[in-house]
Amino acid sequence: MKKSRHSKNNFTELSTIFGITLLLVLLGVFAYFMLSANEKAKDIKEQLSVDVLFHEEVAISEVLQIEKALSLKPYVKRAQFISKDSAKALMMKHVGGDAFDILDGANPIPPSIHVNLSSDYVNPDSAAVFSSRLLKGNEHLISEVSYSEAQFLEIGTVFKNFELILLIIAAILLFISVILINITIRLAVYSKRFTIRTMQLVGAKSSFIRRPFLFKAILNGFTSGLLAIIILVVLWKIFSNFNPDVVAQMSESEEILRQQLLNFGFIFGGILISGIFISLFSTFFALNRYIWVKSEKLY
Repeated sequence: MKKSRHSKNNFTELSTIFGITLLLVLLGVFAYFMLSANEKAKDIKEQLSVDVLFHEEVAISEVLQIEKALSLKPYVKRAQFISKDSAKALMMKHVGGDAFDILDGANPIPPSIHVNLSSDYVNPDSAAVFSSRLLKGNEHLISEVSYSEAQFLEIGTVFKNFELILLIIAAILLFISVILINITIRLAVYSKRFTIRTMQLVGAKSSFIRRPFLFKAILNGFTSGLLAIIILVVLWKIFSNFNPDVVAQMSESEEILRQQLLNFGFIFGGILISGIFISLFSTFFALNRYIWVKSEKLY
């Protein structure tokens, strides 16, 4: 009988660990997807540009000086000088050389600086502030600061809606998963309700009764976190074998590799903390149910 009860308790405990592990794997995959989507969104936002157009008579040295100053700004991702000849070659590549035939070979395109703002500043308000600040005091050099306000507004709205949808889905999945884990842990505590009652009858305090259960919950949560990390590493290995281009892109630069390693560290650390917290939180409230329950309701 004792052996059967011991086996049942072990099965319940393994079920709890298994359930928390699956939840953490799900959260880990979703967290990686969200971080990757966020990085992709940043890249797309930073493709939008602001073009700083100069007067024809402005010296190239002055343009290069402004380019250097812009490159040092924290809100500028990159600033690139575009000469008249480079702009003409680019225009001919896109629309053909016939566009300049009617101008008898003249080049009306002014020198410019192609500016990509950092992703946090890709919105109409920030672009307008950037434009007014740059023009102030430089009207004799800069003829126009050009950008598409509609594109800035549209891309900001699209990604805000996308992030909101992802957060809602994550909240729903987390809520459902935590409820299922809570039910599993309550069943595990329920199987030991008579042990809890026996400890109370011999005068044990609530804190003393909780201590071994909470310690076990921390251990189970930590174990689940480690198992989830191992599963995620295996899944990543399988994914990278089928998609070697992803690994190649991660190794393109030291900055990208550092960011990816930081993302993995953030996810793995979050998994361990979440596993311990979910297990501890659910066990604590499940214990309260049976510590204060009347004897006749134990059956």
